[in-house]
Amino acid sequence: MRYRAAVITGASSGIGRSLAVRLAERGVASLVLVARRRELLEEVAREIRAHERRAYVECLDVADTERTVERLRALDRELGLDLVVANAGVGAAAGVDPLAWETLRGPLHVNLCGAAATLSAALPGMLERRRGHLVGIGSLSAFGALPGSAAYCTPKAGLSMLLDCMRLDLQGTGVDVTHVRLGFVRTEMVARSTHPLPQLLEPEQVADELSERLPAAPREIVLPRALGALTRAYGALPGRLRDLAARAVTGL
Repeated sequence: MRYRAAVITGASSGIGRSLAVRLAERGVASLVLVARRRELLEEVAREIRAHERRAYVECLDVADTERTVERLRALDRELGLDLVVANAGVGAAAGVDPLAWETLRGPLHVNLCGAAATLSAALPGMLERRRGHLVGIGSLSAFGALPGSAAYCTPKAGLSMLLDCMRLDLQGTGVDVTHVRLGFVRTEMVARSTHPLPQLLEPEQVADELSERLPAAPREIVLPRALGALTRAYGALPGRLRDLAARAVTGL
């Protein structure tokens, strides 16, 4: 395992929790756990400490971008972070107007602005050390619009562009960038979905795959592969055909 100190946002449950525990099992010495629910974070920390690793609990809302950057920079100065995983994400509530600002606001602030703050915070230290790995947990939804899903698709598409720009600008610096494109994963967010959930993954499956593949710093990790290939092809369709396909699949 190439990492000594890692930070994971959204670490209180789902993918973030499973990944934090798996990285501890695989030898990461220090893990910073970031989320809003302290009680759940403390549970994860105890599990990590049982593997004789250090766990730091940071009760933060990444939508508060100034505070997020301030704390992560302080932690980087203390620990020398070499892995940052921007995983925190929220979706829209069911039955709301999908295009209302009140619906868009939360996901945009958390899924895009919060991710940008997380990924950029430790970057000055990584560049100085000429070592680091930035990982954004994205979505296959970034390949194309889905009906009623502007609050989720929009920030994930923005995150995709941010990661592409970071990769381009950081070439030759020693800092790697990986975009993780995920389909449906059994999390609290997906539990509220009224859409079909093909090839549903468990958080532990995702954590196993990421802990195995991230040390090689690939440009992209797509899970599940079959759904990823299908959605990539969907995104390449002409606009009119893509709209018809989206409505046919979702029934909206």
